[in-house]
Amino acid sequence: MNSRSIFYLLSWTIFALLLLLASCQSADHQMVISGELENGGSRMIRLARIDNSETVLLDSMYMKNGYFEFALEAITDEQKEILSRPMMYKLILSDDNTVTTMAQLGESIRIMADADNMIQTYRATGARQAELICSLDSALTVFVHQVDPLWNKYQQNLEEDSIREKLEAQYVDLVEQHTRFLRDFIEQHQSDLASYIAFYQSYNRRSFFNEQKDFALLKKLTESLMEQYPEHPYLQRMQQKVEFLESQQHDTD
Repeated sequence: MNSRSIFYLLSWTIFALLLLLASCQSADHQMVISGELENGGSRMIRLARIDNSETVLLDSMYMKNGYFEFALEAITDEQKEILSRPMMYKLILSDDNTVTTMAQLGESIRIMADADNMIQTYRATGARQAELICSLDSALTVFVHQVDPLWNKYQQNLEEDSIREKLEAQYVDLVEQHTRFLRDFIEQHQSDLASYIAFYQSYNRRSFFNEQKDFALLKKLTESLMEQYPEHPYLQRMQQKVEFLESQQHDTD
């Protein structure tokens, strides 16, 4: 190999390394949520971040054959502070057709779903918390599919006491099964922020856990998450609730 060939080889090697370095640096300062929605066509999709007190609209775009991609960059110190924490982000096609996931800097999450019913069909890959939350949503979808027929049958038999009692017992059994699933999930993922979602998961405005009744679980989870994510805004409410309930217990002693 002559000197000119060696020079070109070294030049291309250095160039490739620089591109790789630039790519890594860019990934460290970016968070990407992309995906493909069956039946999505060219509909508009919006991306919002869920803060403690509000939902903040961040971006929107028209999909191309159901494909979308949102890339958030940490340019300012404030943006870096927000994006460096795992936060909940909502993909919105309409007010009643949304998917909530969780992401932070350096992650690239991919969402696949049917645009006509995102929440019950979506799958998330690319990051641990997003995948865990997807498993929680999938379990809730199974629960809903079991409960809805019971409710419809209940409405049809309002004057039949024996049928209503049987349906009520089946409903209570399904609630207890799903609550056990959530409890096991939290026990297995005490250091994952997805367990915050699990504790506050609800159906038809009915929570599966009660902060007072399930105080031991709430306190254990809060302590574990605060150790992993100190000063995370989502956990402030949990910490305040734990302190309040503890103060009430001391007052009654």
